[in-house]
Amino acid sequence: MKAKSRNYIGKLVLTVKMFTTRRFLLPCDICRSLQKTHRLIVSSSLNHASSSYKVKSKKKTRVKQHDTFKFSSVKPAIVELGNNQYLLNKPGNTGTFNVDFLSDITEKIKEITKDVDFNVNRKPHTVEKDPSKSINPKPKINHGTPDKSVAISEVPCGGCGALLHCQDHTVPGYIPSEVFKEMTKEELKDSKCQKCHKMQYHKTLIDIRATDDRAHEIMKEIQENRRCMVMLIVDLLDIENSIPDLFRELIPSRKPIFVIGNKVDIIPQDHPDYLDSVHQTLVDACINCGLEQHNVKHVTLISAKTGFGVETLISKLLQDWGMSGDVYMIGTANSGKSTLYNSLLNSDYCNYHVRDIVPQATVSELPGTTMNTLKFPIMNAKTNWLMKMRQDRLRLTKAKEMVKRIKVIEETKKSKKLMASSILTTLREKVEKTDFAEDEDRRTQYSGFDLTAYDYKQNKVLTNDGKEFISEKRATYDEHQFKNSRFLYDTPGLLCDSQIYMDLLPEELKLISPAKKIVPHCILLKQDYTVFVTGLGRLDYVEGNQDVMLVIYISSKLPVHIVPRPEAEEFYRCNIGTEVLGLPLGDESRLAKLPPLKGRNIRIRPEDQTYNTAAADIQLSSLGWVSVVGMSRSAELDITLRVYTPGARGIYIRPAMLKNAHVFHLKRVKNTLKYKRNKPKLLLMKGEQF
Repeated sequence: MKAKSRNYIGKLVLTVKMFTTRRFLLPCDICRSLQKTHRLIVSSSLNHASSSYKVKSKKKTRVKQHDTFKFSSVKPAIVELGNNQYLLNKPGNTGTFNVDFLSDITEKIKEITKDVDFNVNRKPHTVEKDPSKSINPKPKINHGTPDKSVAISEVPCGGCGALLHCQDHTVPGYIPSEVFKEMTKEELKDSKCQKCHKMQYHKTLIDIRATDDRAHEIMKEIQENRRCMVMLIVDLLDIENSIPDLFRELIPSRKPIFVIGNKVDIIPQDHPDYLDSVHQTLVDACINCGLEQHNVKHVTLISAKTGFGVETLISKLLQDWGMSGDVYMIGTANSGKSTLYNSLLNSDYCNYHVRDIVPQATVSELPGTTMNTLKFPIMNAKTNWLMKMRQDRLRLTKAKEMVKRIKVIEETKKSKKLMASSILTTLREKVEKTDFAEDEDRRTQYSGFDLTAYDYKQNKVLTNDGKEFISEKRATYDEHQFKNSRFLYDTPGLLCDSQIYMDLLPEELKLISPAKKIVPHCILLKQDYTVFVTGLGRLDYVEGNQDVMLVIYISSKLPVHIVPRPEAEEFYRCNIGTEVLGLPLGDESRLAKLPPLKGRNIRIRPEDQTYNTAAADIQLSSLGWVSVVGMSRSAELDITLRVYTPGARGIYIRPAMLKNAHVFHLKRVKNTLKYKRNKPKLLLMKGEQF
């Protein structure tokens, strides 16, 4: 039947369905097509309630747009239409669609549809595709209306430290003028800029980054401040590039320095004593970078994200430095300074009067998130009762953790699934706050203290930790009230030319930053073969006396490919900017902004035998590092690799951090040069047995 007749029948039958209660039968395909027309007619012409109908069908058949109404073994759909039944397609009948049933209800249809205009002019709803947009377009962000006539406020953003304003949405600290003009100074103290707000509540990254100007100013402040200490935060995934030349040049050699190796939770375990090896690698890197001439007081490993080692660091800071002066956290972009700042803010290291008042720093994968200094007053370590209560809490927590650890190991022996759980394979510790006022009875155990942030009524402590209380306190908070206190400062990240973070987009930064413990890639590299570590790293086997295994420590989200060396250029040209290589992302214009891959030769010739043991590590800038393992029992390893990164930046060689690389792989994948990866198991520390 022609399309015109088909449309007319559909409109009539649908109208009958809406205004009658009789019963007739329709094929399922027609009922499905009529549902769309039903919504259109009801919204424009009719304002009556439609009756429901039941569809009883077992087999669905699609009807092409230009085909006639032919059905084969299609069971009819039932629609109530009073006591009479009309059959469009009888069971077992095939052929063209029969419309004789309309003659029985023509009068009824005319009566019902006399006021209905089926020729209503409507614009069809179409979605036009913009070929200029990418496959995954970025969500549009409503920045509001800027107003350059309004002066910049003197109130800093609690998340990034930039002064709040409404002049330009591309400048740090921006708030839409519609909101900014209505806020008082007290309300601004409890607010964050648009960038921090989007990151915190909407998980949206606005690409506004800090520059080196403010970092240089802070370095000058440290030089002028006679009594201050520096905490150098080092990214353990990129140790050599996390100690910039600027730090060694501008920090006076007399300043006490704590070197903090962050992100230890993502380092895989090859031995129960592997933390000692990681610590020694960090110490050697500091010596090679010239820090042996500085006043380095302490070197430690922590994870600001999971809390591992943070309580130990706090105790060391309180005991060795205390209230001797201010503390500045210095480090390159994406080293984890802001995460550590938040962890210390919610610990005993922060003055307990302002723990809930000082806002937390904004944390994201985007380098340069912190625009200005953030700070909070430090706990007074000279107050004996505070230190005594903290020590009591730490002893109790340690005892509980030891008992819990023993139970977990016993339970793990019975469950292989539990052994591979991320809870047990990741270094974790709780960072808690000591409750310095639990009740009046405990208050009498100590002397000489005053808790003004708490109210005591009927032997109960009423802690004012509600949101309204915090907002009121934050609005009246003034750092000048703590004139005799010392402060911890979170500073903007230093921009290091050897790191490729600043050249990457926010989407790429999410891929390059490991969120969990690294599961290394293990590849057998033979002569005349090339390994691509995404599109940002490459290793060529130039010459050597044996095959080697490469253990590649990068994020699990990034791909690794091995191809014959003669085909490497063609493989790279065809797959750069695609999902095959993963990074970098974008079209030709985006790729043209990145420095091209450049390489330099690295010769590896260790003095000791290296069969099945890592001989050296090669740092690939911000991507991670690669360990080289000898595969010959007799010959001493002597090979030359050509290593590529964008602009040949951030390439370093060092002694292997994790020597027992054989624990990270299983059998080789058949007909390939790749090994099956061995997932992390239960962490066993010193003295523990399983």
